[in-house]
Amino acid sequence: MTTSKRFGYIRVSTVAQDLGRQQDALTADGIDAADVFSDRISGTRTSRPGLDDLLSRVRPGDSITVHSLDRLGRSALHVFQTIADLEERGVTVHSLKESEAALTGATGEFVRKLMVLVAELERNMNAERVAEARAARAARAQSGEQIAGRPRTALSPSKVAEVQKLKAKGRTPSEIVKLAGVSRASVYRALSTT
Repeated sequence: MTTSKRFGYIRVSTVAQDLGRQQDALTADGIDAADVFSDRISGTRTSRPGLDDLLSRVRPGDSITVHSLDRLGRSALHVFQTIADLEERGVTVHSLKESEAALTGATGEFVRKLMVLVAELERNMNAERVAEARAARAARAQSGEQIAGRPRTALSPSKVAEVQKLKAKGRTPSEIVKLAGVSRASVYRALSTT
């Protein structure tokens, strides 16, 4: 007879951050430290080795406890999709921070669906903003208006010739930058015209 097992998952976004607070909270909740999986990686990363390892080990009847739900994913949609996938596999998710009602039963299902809709709305609004910004940049470029960012300064023909001569003499781009007194980007632009 297989017995259910409690696992934990903790994550911080950078190597400089400490996992200790989350680890202590899960241990205090009765989860064996050996059954806690961790990642020191941004939540925006699609693949997280610790979480991937944990997800490959859980079986129906098991549970995963997290300090807070945002540890599980890169967006609200990703978090709730992960929870829904685990529930389909017979694995329950518990959060020490959020209410259990947000995860289970009819209320949990409603909250998940609502969060999916909010995430889709957020994604659509962001795509719309990106498309509008792209169209505005294209319109400014057609009118000859300077696009935001550092202005591009063209090298004089004599500077371009100087950069190309230095390259022909076997100088590296770093050496050319120092000798010609131009930026690295200008060096590469000048060399690309040959």
